[in-house]
Amino acid sequence: MAHSRGLKVHRSQGETFRKRLVELGAFDRDRKIGSDEVHLYLPILDLSPEAKEDLRSLGDFDLVEAEFEEAERRETVEKLLGSRASFEVVGDVAILDDLDGEAAAAIMAVHRNVRTVISSMTAVEGEYRTRRFRHVAGVEKTTTLHKEHGLRYRIDLEKAYFTPRLGTERLRVAKLIKPDDVVVDMFAGVGPFALLIAKRGAKVVAVDKNPEAVRLLKENARLNRIDGIEILEGDAADLAERYENFADHVIMNLPHTARDFLKVAMRIAKDGGIVHYYAIAPEEDLYGRDMAFVEEGASALGAMIRILRCGVVRSYAPHQYNIAIDFEVHKP
Repeated sequence: MAHSRGLKVHRSQGETFRKRLVELGAFDRDRKIGSDEVHLYLPILDLSPEAKEDLRSLGDFDLVEAEFEEAERRETVEKLLGSRASFEVVGDVAILDDLDGEAAAAIMAVHRNVRTVISSMTAVEGEYRTRRFRHVAGVEKTTTLHKEHGLRYRIDLEKAYFTPRLGTERLRVAKLIKPDDVVVDMFAGVGPFALLIAKRGAKVVAVDKNPEAVRLLKENARLNRIDGIEILEGDAADLAERYENFADHVIMNLPHTARDFLKVAMRIAKDGGIVHYYAIAPEEDLYGRDMAFVEEGASALGAMIRILRCGVVRSYAPHQYNIAIDFEVHKP
């Protein structure tokens, strides 16, 4: 037994907090999770103020000192390589940041479900937000079936953008939405926000400009037997004419350029509606720049906004973060 810091959470919230700690790089894998009749005790590493704020958005927790058993040593990619490898797993495909055959072999040895390892040749690019990949190991393919929060998604990684690193954020937003709410997902991709929300009973309009993403979104709606969703292929810039004052929630998951669509999103929102805005921000100014964009958009429409939450979703690049700003729109 070792004395260490931990996060005390209700049992019903344990997996949600564990996943988020892993995404934040703050879960101590060398310790076992503890428990009592009501709570789980999650072993943690150091938490930054931003990480603590982010965790608060998931629910109540207490920082505690507790006794944790040492976890059984198991093989990891890092241990096999003797160094850290940056990768993510989508379905049975692992995506490496670098073209590294040794890392690919280690990933396939540790993650037995992985059949393919590919490497990003480009960042997200073009109006359809896609990436190009190079085959590194295993079966040569870019298509897969990914499971998240009880839903299945068919994905072609070269034809439509998807990252599993937003899984916790998608669940956070879905939990804010009531069954009778109306939601517009302006940049829906293959549907991970839209389908999760529609599955919970809300009426959803899901839009994307990429025809391949729309095709996969329709297939995923059928695959998961989800009704109550309207799927449109088109430019989000044109939505306000059709959906003015329409939505209780508007999702803007286009972090590099969402600011260009802020006025459209605010027009789509009902009076008192909530916009979920995403951006990539530098470490030295996490929220200031984008808060200014939001204020400017509201001012141009004669609207007022109320900030509900600012949070870090994930690390994006050295000294850059994917952030979320939730704000309420109040119209004249």
